[in-house]
Amino acid sequence: MSSKQQMKRGKNQSLYKYLPETWIDFSVRGKERRQYIAKVLRWNSEKLDGINVKRLIRTVNESVRSFESQASGHGPVAPTVGFSAELTKDNCDVLTPKASDEERGIVAQISPLTFYCKLCNKVYQFNSEEEYQKHRYCTNPECHHSELAQFRQIYFCKCGYATDRHNPRCTEHGYQYVKWYGNYDFVCTKCKRLIPMQVKCPICGEMLRPKAALDPAQFFVFSLSLIDLIDEKLENFISETEYGPYITFAYWLGLISKEELDEIIKNGIVSDPDAYQKVYDQMYKLMFDAFKNEVTAATAAKTAADQQCGNRFNDIINNLKTRIFATGTDLSSIAERILEYDLVTRLDDVSDLESAVKVARLLNTNANPEQYAQIADRFGIKSARVCDRIPFVSCSYGYTRVESEWKDGVQLHAFKEEKPGRKNIYATNLNTEGVLFEFDRKKIIQWLLANEVINEGEAPDLGSEEDIKIWFLNNIKPSLIHPFSTIDEMASKETYYVYRLIHSLSHLLIRAAADIGGLGKDSLSEYIFPGIPAVLIYCQNSQGFNLGSLFNTFEAYFDKWMNKAYSNAQKCIFDPICIERQKACTGCLFVNEVSCQHFNKDLDRALVVGHVNRETQRKTTGFWEE
Repeated sequence: MSSKQQMKRGKNQSLYKYLPETWIDFSVRGKERRQYIAKVLRWNSEKLDGINVKRLIRTVNESVRSFESQASGHGPVAPTVGFSAELTKDNCDVLTPKASDEERGIVAQISPLTFYCKLCNKVYQFNSEEEYQKHRYCTNPECHHSELAQFRQIYFCKCGYATDRHNPRCTEHGYQYVKWYGNYDFVCTKCKRLIPMQVKCPICGEMLRPKAALDPAQFFVFSLSLIDLIDEKLENFISETEYGPYITFAYWLGLISKEELDEIIKNGIVSDPDAYQKVYDQMYKLMFDAFKNEVTAATAAKTAADQQCGNRFNDIINNLKTRIFATGTDLSSIAERILEYDLVTRLDDVSDLESAVKVARLLNTNANPEQYAQIADRFGIKSARVCDRIPFVSCSYGYTRVESEWKDGVQLHAFKEEKPGRKNIYATNLNTEGVLFEFDRKKIIQWLLANEVINEGEAPDLGSEEDIKIWFLNNIKPSLIHPFSTIDEMASKETYYVYRLIHSLSHLLIRAAADIGGLGKDSLSEYIFPGIPAVLIYCQNSQGFNLGSLFNTFEAYFDKWMNKAYSNAQKCIFDPICIERQKACTGCLFVNEVSCQHFNKDLDRALVVGHVNRETQRKTTGFWEE
């Protein structure tokens, strides 16, 4: 093996398992196959083109700020390190591994470089991989040239520091007599001195004991996925105009048409030029007289003219401002999810339930296509469709160690710069297929009422689809949904229960798809639209996936898919402990963390099937309860 091993991995897999600064299991092929622990040093990268870079960077900024906001005070370390005050296109590159035969994308080397002889227990500490390759056999003649075994322990700290460097040295006799007998100390057999296996963290001062290099806690990657709204005009419409989110809500509520939305995204809200100029001039003079500042006057004049001269759209916007109470990042986040959802529903290659019925009849499978609509209604699904070529971009932007969420002393690290002064976000893009489930908003409100999460006075008018949609826009708060932490029920009980419900339904659908269609659970992932509410089950693996499998599962076996999800929800091999205490576990709801948008948090099977708590006798009505 060369000094810096080059490895070729699937790009999607690389984003989660093979990032710089993580330790990995690594096989070396040759005359003899050897298994090592290795550390990823860097990627051979190139810029990822064909995506909305501006939006991806903005979303990463929001995620980093969200992590920082959890730090209530000044702990031993800052909550983040390595990120600039604001990532921009001018200081940050979106990179992806190169795919070529000459230069492979991921570079790693053997780590730790501490080895020992299994026969005589003598410890060897090498300074480089080249040195190890020259001396990888025990020098003790009695061991008959036994090949050395690698230590599989490293040191890592919650502040993000990590090292593979052991120090098996006796202060009196050096390395010559040091041996290891499988515990947490080296031993100098000459003076019988114990040499503790420990390291002091140079950042926070904590004393570290060794842990398995492949312990998942040594590297928690922070990542996110987006349905890629490629048009930067749309990005500007959402993030840089005051009216963008409200115009999006107007479209979602049916107050304007798709054509009107597209025209505003393209050209903005077009005003009468004479009226606009008149308002602008009047406000400019007023503000300049007051402040004697041209910039202040021009800014105020433009704001006033934009507000007063936007023809009929201003009335719609002003009305929505009195009915929709989301602010800040929630406002733009909700609007983006609506536009993402709309993009998926308008793709060219889409098959809805009505089309699926026709396909199932032609295929003449053992499904019951005549029951598809009835089953969807039974399970609270307002609409369902399978779509192809959904544009996704997934990225990883940092990592923590020991803890996967903020706590005192935990630090979110940016990846090392590949070029001086340029921050890195690692990403891949993918056009894939998925099944989009939109849940029945009215039934969810009725379910919340049945469980006394809300009362009649807090519920919308169930006879008005517009009122119900606005209720979801106001009460489901994206800013409370953090990937690595659970939602605070006290901050928003509506967000807590609605998200836990649709997240649990999502996992049941993923697991059932794997059972019915022969799909690997690890090749499927979820994308949740909390305020719609809806979930997209999509293929996230760019290699080795049988394209068309989701289409076949949806069209030919929709009824069996839903019934299998329901059957799986009813029981868990770890019941009654699971349903009484954890509410979700590996036996019923958990999926691979790569497949879960929320890392298996905020899941509750009782919300789906119903349950009576043995201790409190409190009844939870399940959304799918008969």
